[in-house]
Amino acid sequence: MTAQTDLPAPLIPADTDITGLPGFMLNVERLFASELWALSTGEEFKAALALWGRAWQQSPAGSLPNDERLLAAFSGAGSRWKKVREMALRGFVLCSDNRLYHRVLCEDVLRAAKHKDLRRERTAAATKARLAKEGGDTTPPSGGKKLNGINETASRNEDRHEARNVERDDDRNEVRHENRNVVVGATSRTPLRLPIDKTGQDKTLVRDIPATACEPVPGASAAASDRPAWNSRENYDRVERRCREVLPSGWVQDFAVGPMVMLERDGLDLEREIVPAILDLTANRRVPIRTWTLLADTVAQRIQAQRASRTAEGLAPTPTAVADVPSVDLGSHGLWPETSIRSWIARHRENPRNWDESVFGPPPGQPGCKVPPRLLIGEAA
Repeated sequence: MTAQTDLPAPLIPADTDITGLPGFMLNVERLFASELWALSTGEEFKAALALWGRAWQQSPAGSLPNDERLLAAFSGAGSRWKKVREMALRGFVLCSDNRLYHRVLCEDVLRAAKHKDLRRERTAAATKARLAKEGGDTTPPSGGKKLNGINETASRNEDRHEARNVERDDDRNEVRHENRNVVVGATSRTPLRLPIDKTGQDKTLVRDIPATACEPVPGASAAASDRPAWNSRENYDRVERRCREVLPSGWVQDFAVGPMVMLERDGLDLEREIVPAILDLTANRRVPIRTWTLLADTVAQRIQAQRASRTAEGLAPTPTAVADVPSVDLGSHGLWPETSIRSWIARHRENPRNWDESVFGPPPGQPGCKVPPRLLIGEAA
């Protein structure tokens, strides 16, 4: 029997508090790519999902007691627990406190706790700012008890709702909602990318972009002075519009475009790196990416690899101009590198179903195809 000292430490600190948060995020792509989804029966998957929900409600959150009777009850399997146990407990690890912790679920527990702490800090900061604006001692005569119609002070109620609403409206006009959502999520979940070392910056605003892919691009396609403020609605709309111009239909169905904005803010060039990376990705990936967060992760990884490859060849980390890469104008879908279009043609020749008519028009050889004949001939040669 394994000694407790040989077991890993609990994955969640004992003082982690997520009370008041009723549910966790379910990463659909990660689930569909998991062995649990591929190998489990319906009964086994049902038991596993029940255990995830129970673990979220436990203390520490993300864990379960190491007790077979309780696990059988929590899973809903009852007397059939032994038959589903192995598959239902996939992802759980026994730790030194004799509790079972789910590795993926614990990541979301930490994210939720961070979100809750940030929300508490924002509330405290807003209260402090309001009190400073009122400019007076607002401590109630009750000595801190809950205010009511008898003990509340006059200075606390004066223009109270008006000031609060004005501050909220200012924030909404200045920073788009996606930004606030992204800031919370991007700093708490285990990153798919390496963290940036940006000394002196507010760590709550730093995205997990690769350090080697975050140096500013010399001679960027649009000077920073010509672009709107990175956290303005205009800039969010600009980045989203440009990305959607090159994305095939069916890709990215959420509205939190903040992760893509953060890529450009942290040094990646939209036209020279981000757009070509998206075009290359969509030309070689058959499964659409549904969220901006996952797309930004994937694009950053590709750009990191491209920069490393260029550096190894003795070239500048980033292309000097978009025109360096031969491209084809596909109208509303923008300029596509010829290499990406050739990849689509090759895939189509292997399987005629691999073709996006919304981008390229009818398949090769049919009237209305947007791909230049020279590429079709070259690919067939």
